[in-house]
Amino acid sequence: MYFVDALMEFSDYYKELELEKGATAAEIKKGFRALARKYHPDTNPNKPEAEEKFKRISEAYEVLSDPQKREKYDMLNSRGFNPQGGNSGRRGSPGAENFQYTSDIDDMFAGTSFGDLLSQMFAGQNTQTRTRQRSAPTPKPVSYSLDVTLEEAYAGVTKRLRVGEKTIDLTIKPGIDTGQKMQIPQGELTIQVLPNARYKRDGQNLSVGHAIPFTTAALGGKVRIKTLKGAVQLTIQPGTQPDTVLRMRGLGMPVYPKGTSFGDLLVTIKIDIPTSLTEEQKDLLSKFDATLSE
Repeated sequence: MYFVDALMEFSDYYKELELEKGATAAEIKKGFRALARKYHPDTNPNKPEAEEKFKRISEAYEVLSDPQKREKYDMLNSRGFNPQGGNSGRRGSPGAENFQYTSDIDDMFAGTSFGDLLSQMFAGQNTQTRTRQRSAPTPKPVSYSLDVTLEEAYAGVTKRLRVGEKTIDLTIKPGIDTGQKMQIPQGELTIQVLPNARYKRDGQNLSVGHAIPFTTAALGGKVRIKTLKGAVQLTIQPGTQPDTVLRMRGLGMPVYPKGTSFGDLLVTIKIDIPTSLTEEQKDLLSKFDATLSE
């Protein structure tokens, strides 16, 4: 009796990572990182084939980077359970007659295509040697969160994170906003951009208040404004009123993920009224006030 000749399509984990079966742990890590950069959904928007490839290499890395899982995976293949199917999947394969598909193996590969294949191959075994007739459903991705400052969200940043038992380097592109999600091999990461004491963010636009002397508001002039891009000059028209909003185009947040275009900076003008005046200043203002009533 045959277990299966070709139950399902299955990609060899080593081939997915473009590696030989004797690859070292360092080679596995290096191979995964290179392919992850190439096929990451953030760098391939609207390309479902890239997202599918990223999922497959992530699954391959999850198994091959875990010494216990890799050892069991290699052992099963060496006993004739070739993931590519074919005649090697028969009961008469070398070592197959002594193999028991136990619950620990079921749990170890639950949620992977390799686990699905084994579940189908051994669906007829005695229930005392299997706790489930089919592999467990794919678990929901583990959710993580990451805080970044507004300055980091503006310029982009690389963060080193501890996720489970692994350390990963995560590149965050300019313009990312609160609530945006990033796929990582270990699950899903949600970004939280921390509030900023100076700027208020609204999408790709930033708002800021800026106080100017009342004489500049009356006479006009230029003032220096601090932005995330650096200090720039802003022209104040004569007679500018309090709470006037001036738009500085292109000085807001980068548009995620490319970061080649920018939102605007909205500057709300505040009038700085002096709290103390010299006698000479008071006299000048009194004369000026008199001219207004004439």
